[in-house]
Amino acid sequence: MIVLGIFAFGMNPGACLLRDGELVAFGEEERFTRLKGSHGVFPGRAAVSCLVQAGINLGDVDRIAFAWDASKYPYRMLGTIGRQFLKYRGKVGAPSGAKSQRRGKAKNANALSVLLNLLKFTPRRLLEEIRLALRATGYRGELPPIEFVPHHLSHAYSAYYTSPFDEALVLTLDGSGEDTCTQITHGEGDDLRGLSTTPIPHSLGWYYAAFTAYMGFLPYRHEGKLMALAGLGHARAADNPWPERLRNLLSTDGDSYTVDPTFTRFGSHSHAERFTDKLVEFITGYDSSLRPLGPMHAADHGRLLQPAYVDLAWGVQRRLEEVVGDLARSALREHPTPNICLAGGVALNCKMNGSLLGLNGVERVFAFPASNDAGSSIGAAMVVAHRGGDRIKRALTNAHLGPEFSDGAVRDVLRFSKVPFSEPPDIVEATVTRLARGEAVGWFQGRMELGPRALGARSILADPRRTDASERLNREVKAREIWRPFCPSILSGHEDELVGGATNADFMTVALPVREQSLAAMEQCRHADGTTRPQVVREEVHPRYHALLRRFEGETGTPFLINTSFNVSGEPIVCTPAEALRSFYSCGLDALAIGSFLVEK
Repeated sequence: MIVLGIFAFGMNPGACLLRDGELVAFGEEERFTRLKGSHGVFPGRAAVSCLVQAGINLGDVDRIAFAWDASKYPYRMLGTIGRQFLKYRGKVGAPSGAKSQRRGKAKNANALSVLLNLLKFTPRRLLEEIRLALRATGYRGELPPIEFVPHHLSHAYSAYYTSPFDEALVLTLDGSGEDTCTQITHGEGDDLRGLSTTPIPHSLGWYYAAFTAYMGFLPYRHEGKLMALAGLGHARAADNPWPERLRNLLSTDGDSYTVDPTFTRFGSHSHAERFTDKLVEFITGYDSSLRPLGPMHAADHGRLLQPAYVDLAWGVQRRLEEVVGDLARSALREHPTPNICLAGGVALNCKMNGSLLGLNGVERVFAFPASNDAGSSIGAAMVVAHRGGDRIKRALTNAHLGPEFSDGAVRDVLRFSKVPFSEPPDIVEATVTRLARGEAVGWFQGRMELGPRALGARSILADPRRTDASERLNREVKAREIWRPFCPSILSGHEDELVGGATNADFMTVALPVREQSLAAMEQCRHADGTTRPQVVREEVHPRYHALLRRFEGETGTPFLINTSFNVSGEPIVCTPAEALRSFYSCGLDALAIGSFLVEK
């Protein structure tokens, strides 16, 4: 079968293509629209890109798999949300005082938005929206049949069936997928069996998004900033009271958890959509200085770096890790296995992923590199292909599944742009020379990566021996918060000497402890808590990038490089040569290795 997988009209739309059960192409719509996240749109450009890469058109597709189960709308969803609202209505509290009218309007507006969302995803309307969007891509033939696939099942398939495990516990942790926020399944061989679900509104994604917004960041986009800020509180962790306090909001009995929605969704929203006034009162009741920050205040790094905000961030992160650890322990008692798979937006939290390796008996953790909603398109396609008889259990070894550009295409762009460039005899050697003398280099090679982490195809590289490398990249190149950490790409064969547990760390999805003897060498690509998010680079997966690392080791004796995504703050990772040039000339990069060509300032 040929299956086109799609996730659309929500956060992070994306598309993929499976042929005979094999994933052959994938794209996030943001890479083509150049709008970060591209929330709410249809991934028409991503879908066309997948079809072009496969050399087919929409008429050759047997099925379209959509990673959302519209059959639950509106009545089942209305019943679920209505029951939960009635359950917590007494805890919301009536607005009082001078702000009562404003709070009442905010509450009514929030309730109305929930109802409108329920109507938006009804089967008839959603099918019509999909068909119209596919027509907008220019295709005029008969459309393939469209199948709806439950969202969390899609996430679970994407994680388990691409993992290297023959048996594993699978956790899908998301904002919400229809009426579910968390699902635990067990995979063995070619079978995946559901164990438990946590219903809406008990969402770990909403919990983390609430505090992301509280810190002045953009929820569903900047959760990584909150995670990085939390790492700065490591030194004061023993005396941090916030994990215990946050049990009032996020509680667990070991087998399950609850998120009190009166802090996140149910109630008045005078400050932001993602958290209620009750959360503000809860936090400031302990420390009146911890007022919610707006985006302008979040841009003031000095304010965020105050110990009070750092400690709150650390407590939020720690409480998440505790609850997910409890869920995993409970499931492992019934289904013991050394392997855990993760997907869903919360699984992009590499610190949480790494914490699961501390559980008794857990030896390996695989977090799907495209765990966000765009990646659910892959799982949905797998579900439909599996039902059609295709073999879909294939370990993901290569995440380079996006567009690729020939040297001829790159040369045309460089000439059209009228920029000076050269074609060195060996682009790898030329790049190593510049890295070794301290330059920051854009690296644009081969097919674009899957997921939000740069994996050596659309990367910015720097020499980790340079003592100001991290500060310079944040300030002059990425234009982002000075406390954000960077990650290493490690030459295969050296991972164990540098990082603990990095044997299968190929996708930068799990934070792992840096070896004691390597702390100094890896100072520029580790966080304040002594962890790093490594990528092990293998020759059979990315030959040119592996050759670069091998040559850099021969030149400097250092078997790793600082690797961060090729983009500036607020923009998606670059996709095309033209976008690479625009990004290169808009930031402090020194050189650009693009295909076989070198561009320098």
